[in-house]
Parts: sequence; C-alpha cells; structure tokens
Amino acid sequence: MRRRALLFGRLLSLNIGMTFRYRGEFFLMQVGNLVVPITSLLVWQAALTAGADLPVGDDFLVPYFLLVSVVNMLTSSWTAFYLAESIRDGSLNRWLIRPASTHLDAVTNNIGEKVVKLVLIAPLIAVLALVFADRFSLPSEAGRWLLFAVAVVLAAGLRLALDILIGSLAFWFEDVQGFIRAQAVITPVLSGAVVPLALMPADLAWLTALQPFRFVVSFPMEVLLTSTTVGGFALQVGWVAIAVAVAAAVWRLGLRSYSAAGA
Repeated sequence: MRRRALLFGRLLSLNIGMTFRYRGEFFLMQVGNLVVPITSLLVWQAALTAGADLPVGDDFLVPYFLLVSVVNMLTSSWTAFYLAESIRDGSLNRWLIRPASTHLDAVTNNIGEKVVKLVLIAPLIAVLALVFADRFSLPSEAGRWLLFAVAVVLAAGLRLALDILIGSLAFWFEDVQGFIRAQAVITPVLSGAVVPLALMPADLAWLTALQPFRFVVSFPMEVLLTSTTVGGFALQVGWVAIAVAVAAAVWRLGLRSYSAAGA
C-alpha cells in the first residue's frame, strides 16, 4: 500500500506539472466552458420574466448554471480516446510490464488536470457570483457540502468507468471514435449539463431520474441545491458498481485477446 501511495503521488505530481505548462490554453478553455451555461441562464431568466411557468425559480437556476460548469469539469473524463489509441498503436505494452496500471495513470492525469482547471475557473466563478449576487445563494450547512463532495467523487468514478469501458472496445474495433462521439452528444443532454433535468418534460421525469447520466452532473447539483434522498445515493452507487464491474470485465476479456506489435 505504501509503494502504491508513493507511486500515485509521483504520477499525480508529474501530471500536475505537465498540465501547468498549458495553463494559458486551459484558462481559455474554462472561459469557453462558462459561455453555454451563462447564455442558458440568461435565456431561462428571460423566460421567467416573460411569465413562463417553470418548476424552479431563480434561487435554483442561478446557482445551478453558475456551478454546473465546475461540476461538469470535476466529473469529466477524457480517458477513452487515449486508452483506445494505446491499444491501437501498441503503446499499452509498456504499461503491461510496469508496476503501475495504465488506469492509475489515467486517474492521476484526470486529477492533475482538474486541480489546475479548478484553480483557473474559481476566480471566474467568483466574478460571476458578484454579478449575480442578489440571486446567488448557496447552502451553509457543512453536511450538505460533504454530501455534495461525495456525490461529485462518485460521479467522477462513474464517468471514468464509462470511459474505460468505451476505450476498451478498441480491443475489437479498429476505430472507437463513433462511440466517443455518441457519448459526447448524449452525456451533456441527459446529465443536465446543458438543461437542468428539473426542466425536462414531466412525463419523462421517471426516466430522467433513473438513467445513469443523471448521476454524473445533475445529481451532485441536486444534492447541493435541493433535498437529498437516500434513494438517490443508492441509485448512484448502484450505477457506479455496474459501470465498474462491466468495464473491468470488458478490460480483462480484451487483454486475453490483445496482441500488439511494436511500441
């Protein structure tokens, strides 16, 4: 365990240092990530002003759209592409003979980039919070924030497991870009990153509440801004367990048939 902890720390340090080299690019990326939610916020506020009957008000919409980009960033994963490439070109070989797993490197890379991105996006959120100060309020209970943190960690684990699952398909498919693009289209819509699931049609409420993508963005926001239910966490943990189990099974099955030359 001590050796693994040291290895994790070393990989994390390397990934943070590598990410800081591109801090300017990442800063512009975070600015871009805020454009869509802020535009959406202004659109929904205009709808409220025009008399639209929405199931939520400004007290939910403002903090939701100001923080959703942060939650989306903290739970995001970009492992599928790089994992698929390493399988395709044979560079996975070097990880198979090392004491560290390629998945451990993916975890530290995700955490390293998120640390840097969080440092860059925090000042932007602070400025926006001042702009919307009269309509921006967050809970003060420490317990609510602790549950929010747990939900974010579980969401990040779910998203990483899904990415490993998709990347592992490269053991059998020459190109998995179609799967990656499909995930990139489906996830923002069904996760609540673009439109809060609370604003989805009431007839689809049962479906949006049960589907797994809710738990990568929307659910952590629900924990922070609305009442928390044990059932919600049970569903999130269940989807994480299913995703991890399926990803692990596909990964092991793929390794049995893996044969790559070079690299």
